[in-house]
Amino acid sequence: FQIFDYYAVSGMCLLFIVFFECVAIAWFYGGNRFYGDIEDMIGYRPLPWMMWCWYGMAPAVCLALFLFMVIKYEPLSYKKTTITYEYPAWAIGFGFALALASMVCIPLTAIYKLLRAKGTLKERYKKLTTPTL
Repeated sequence: FQIFDYYAVSGMCLLFIVFFECVAIAWFYGGNRFYGDIEDMIGYRPLPWMMWCWYGMAPAVCLALFLFMVIKYEPLSYKKTTITYEYPAWAIGFGFALALASMVCIPLTAIYKLLRAKGTLKERYKKLTTPTL
């Protein structure tokens, strides 16, 4: 379970997914529209800085932390009081495969939808990034 916890449900995967969620909400769905939806749900307008966070702060922080985790990556090891066990290369590779299983779904689905839609590239992009609500 350590391999799954360390690679598949760790901060690296979550930050990657949250980055794409922030971009999808702020830039594709629209920060102003989302701002209005929140106002409808809670009954008052949130502070404007929340919209600034959706547009720039949250994606920038998520991306920066993700890149920091990639740069400062250390392979998983099991440390007990007197023993340190280094996992073999195949186990680390398996961990990365678990992580990639959840991470590649977002860009691969976007590319697949973009390739399967009809029209020019600009028309397909516009159609896929316009909300249908």
